[in-house]
Amino acid sequence: MKFYGVMHPGPSLALAIIACFLQRYFCESLWDKEEGLKPGSETYGYKAFSGEGFVMQCTKPQSAGLCERLYNITASSEEADWSKAEGETNRDRDDGAVTGRGNALWFSTVTAKDSGKYTCHTGGMVIHVYVEVLERASLGCRDTEENRVTLVLGKGGRIPCPGIKCRTQRSEVTWYKDARPVCEIQDKRTISVVDRYTLLLGTVYVSDATVYFCDYTYEENGIPWTVRRSVNVSVIPADTKDPPQITYPHGNEEGVELGEPHNLSCQVHFGFQRTFDPVVQWWISSHSNHEGMMNLMEMEAQQVWERSIEELEFTVTRTAQIPEVTQLHLDSTFTCLAQNSVGNSSATIRLTRKSAVSRVLVIVCPVVSLLFVAGMGITVHVYWLEISILYRIYLPYKQTTTDDKEYDAFVSYVPSSSSEEAGRGGREEALEVLLPKVLEGQWGYHLFLLERDLLPGGAYTEDVVCAIRSSRRLVCVLSPDYLASTCLFELETGIRALQQDPHFRLILIWTSPNPSTTSPNPSTTSPNPSTTSPNPNPTSPSPSPTSPSPSPTSPNLSPSPSTTSRPLSLPLSHTLGMVTPASPMPPLVRRAIRVLPALHWTPQDQGRMITSSNSGSRFWRSLHKAMPAQSGTGTDTQTLLDRHTDTQDRGTVL
Repeated sequence: MKFYGVMHPGPSLALAIIACFLQRYFCESLWDKEEGLKPGSETYGYKAFSGEGFVMQCTKPQSAGLCERLYNITASSEEADWSKAEGETNRDRDDGAVTGRGNALWFSTVTAKDSGKYTCHTGGMVIHVYVEVLERASLGCRDTEENRVTLVLGKGGRIPCPGIKCRTQRSEVTWYKDARPVCEIQDKRTISVVDRYTLLLGTVYVSDATVYFCDYTYEENGIPWTVRRSVNVSVIPADTKDPPQITYPHGNEEGVELGEPHNLSCQVHFGFQRTFDPVVQWWISSHSNHEGMMNLMEMEAQQVWERSIEELEFTVTRTAQIPEVTQLHLDSTFTCLAQNSVGNSSATIRLTRKSAVSRVLVIVCPVVSLLFVAGMGITVHVYWLEISILYRIYLPYKQTTTDDKEYDAFVSYVPSSSSEEAGRGGREEALEVLLPKVLEGQWGYHLFLLERDLLPGGAYTEDVVCAIRSSRRLVCVLSPDYLASTCLFELETGIRALQQDPHFRLILIWTSPNPSTTSPNPSTTSPNPSTTSPNPNPTSPSPSPTSPSPSPTSPNLSPSPSTTSRPLSLPLSHTLGMVTPASPMPPLVRRAIRVLPALHWTPQDQGRMITSSNSGSRFWRSLHKAMPAQSGTGTDTQTLLDRHTDTQDRGTVL
C-alpha cells in the first residue's frame, strides 16, 4: 500500500529511540567522567532527603558495624576547608543553614540546591564527596515512618529509621545520637536496635530530646552510597491525671468601690496534656434571682504560661471585667470554673464595699507624705548654711601635720583698753596679748598676727584671705568692740573657709569686760551692758562694778564653782542678743555665729595655765584640744595634759 505525503511511523520511531539511547549513554558517561563517580574512584556518595537535617564529615564514611563517631567533635572547624565544585562555599550562605562543626559540614535543613560535588581539604588530604538530595516521593514505595518522633518522659520509646523498608538490599543500620554512636552509650543505659532498623529506649530522659541519625549503605552501579536519615526527637511528660487547680482567687471576698470599674482575675494551674484544651470561665449568680441561674460574664482572652520539660505544666489566667460596680454586684456571687479532660474545679467569691477609712487613708497618706517631703525640702533650703556648718564642725577627720598650711592659727582680735593698760605695766593682761605668748612661746604654734605679719603696701583684703586659707585654725577673740569693727571680715572669711576646707576649724572665744575699767558712776555707764568705760581718775581706787555684765559662753561650759565673780554662762544666742554693734553684722556671720560653739574667757583664767604641777583651767584645756596637732616642736603640753586627765572636762573642737 502506498501513502502519499505521509511517512511510515516505524522507521522514524526507531531512529528516535536509537538517538535518545545514544545521547543518554554518552551524556552519562561524560558526566561520570567529569564527576569522578565511576567504579574504583576515591569519591564517596551520600544521599539525603529534602527537609531533614544532614551532616557529612571530612573523611571516608564509617563502615557498618564499627562503633565510631559520626564526626570529630573536638576538631576545629578551621581544620576542614569545604567548597563545592561550582566554586560556592557553603559556609558563606546567607540563610545560616550550613555551619561547620568539628571536621564536618552541618545542614540544619538540606534542600535540593545543596546537591552537588563537595571538596574537603584537611591535613594535606583532599576528599571528594557527592551529595544527592532526594524527595520522599522518589523512594518508589510508601514511606510510613516520619522523621519527627515524640516520646513520653519516664517511659519506653521507639525511634524508627525512615524509609528503611523501601530498600531491600542494604547493610545493617547504624544509629547516632548527635555525633555519638549508640553503641558507645549502651553500657550506661538500656538502649538497643530491634527489627534491624528501630532504636528502642528502655527509659526516656529529658536529654533524649535531640537529633538522631541512622545510616545504611548499598551499591549502585558499582558505586558505594551512604543513605543518612535524621530523626528529630521531642520529649514530653505523661498526661496528667489530676483536675485543674485554682490558685487565685484564694479568698471569699474582694473589696470594691461603688461606681468604679473592677476586674475579676482567675489563675488556674493545669497539668500537661498532649491535647491541651483548657477552659476557664467566670459566672455570675444574683441573689435576687430565685431560680438560681448563672450567667456567663464578658471575659478577656486566656493567657497561658508554660514551664520546663521536667514539669511541663501550664498556668492559665482569665479576667472578667465589670465596667461599673453597682449594688446588684454586691448582692451577687461570682464563680470561676476551670475544666480539663480529667475533671473540673471552681472558686466562689463575693464583692464587699471598701470602708470609708481606707479611702481616706488612700487620699490622706500621699498628701501628708508630700507635705512632709516639701517641708523638709523647705527647711533644708532655709537652714542650709547652718546645716553645712554643723556638718563641717562635727565631721570626724584625721589630723595631719604634713599638709601645705603655712600657719597653725590666724588670730583675729580688736585691741581693748585692758591690753593698753597691760602694755603700760598693768598686772592683768588682755587675752589678745596673752594668746600669742602662750600659743607661740609655750605651746610652740606658728601664728599669723595682722599687726606683726601683714606686709605693708599690699591689698588688705587679698592678704587677709590668703593668710586665713594658709592657716589650720582661725582664733577669733569676740567682744562687743569686735562685732562692731571691720574684723568681722576676717570672721566671715573664716566661715567661708570652713565650708570649703574639711580640715579647717574655727575657735571662737568670748571675753568679759575688765572690772578695773568699769565706770564707778552708774549714770555714766554705757547703755549697752556689754560695754565699759575707763575710770576717769586712774589714781583713785576703782570701786567694784555696778552690776555684772552677762557674758556669752558655750552651753556646755558651766561656771567654775571656785570663782564667784565669774558671770553666769548664757547660750550664745542670748548673749548675741545683748550685744548691740554699731553696724549690722553680715547675714552670713549672724547666722553662723548662732550655731558655732565657743569658749569663755575670764580674767581668772590668766593665772591658771597648764604647767607641770597644774592641769590648768577648763579654758586652757579646751583651747589646747581645739588647736591642731603638733609635729613635735615646742613644749610637750600634751604630756602635761595627760598627767592631769579630767574625764569630765571635754574641749570643744570647732
